[in-house]
This record gives sequence, C-alpha cells and structure tokens, in this order.
Amino acid sequence: MIFKKLSKIKNDMKDTISFKKATVFAKKRKGFSLIEVVIAITLMAILSGIAMASYTKVQQDAKKNMDYTTAANIATAAQLADADGVTVSIESLVSNNYLQSTPKSQQNNGGAFTVTASDGKVIVMLGQEQYYPRK
Repeated sequence: MIFKKLSKIKNDMKDTISFKKATVFAKKRKGFSLIEVVIAITLMAILSGIAMASYTKVQQDAKKNMDYTTAANIATAAQLADADGVTVSIESLVSNNYLQSTPKSQQNNGGAFTVTASDGKVIVMLGQEQYYPRK
C-alpha cells in the first residue's frame, strides 16, 4: 500500500514537472526570432526584385510594340497618300490630313519616324531601325 502511494506521488510529481516544462517552453516561444525575420525580409526583397525586373521588361516591350503599331498606321496613311499622288513624308501626311498629328516614339531613345514610298512600297523607319515592314 505504501508502495502504491509512493508510486502515485512519484507519477504525480513527474506529470507536474513535465507540465511545468511544457508551459515554460510554450511561454518562451511567443514570437519570431531575429534570424527568421531577417530571412523572411530577404526572401521578400529577392522576390520583389525579380518582379520589378520582369515589370520593366514588359513595359519596354509594350512601348516597342506601340511604336510598331504607329509605324503600321503611318504606312497605311502613306499608301493612301501615294495612291492620291501626294508627296510622302511625315510633314505632308500631317498637313494633308492623312495623319492627325506628328507621331512620336514611345521609347526613350526612339528618335523620329521617317517614311519613304517608292514603287508602291512603303518603308517606315524609327531612328536607324526599320519598323515597317516588320523584319
């Protein structure tokens, strides 16, 4: 009987000690450690850097595609003017109302559009690069 009581007291003490240890460890672990926070911030910075690089590339491609569309519009106006016997240049296309205004490049280093028409073929250049017909 004494052994049973001692055994029960011993088990109760073990349970109490293990419960206290569990609560001590649980109380100790309330938030994130400094290393975990630094790692999370570093990962977010890397991901945002990748996203910004991708976004910049998409913007540049969109501006270039817009210039290709503008060149196609200039070529259409030049073909109409050539069929009507009007001299083909950007200035004459604007002055004869084939274009509403002088087209401008969307790219930072684009330069100015130039157009030439000969033998029914129209070529539109932006700076030194041919934009119509597209290569």
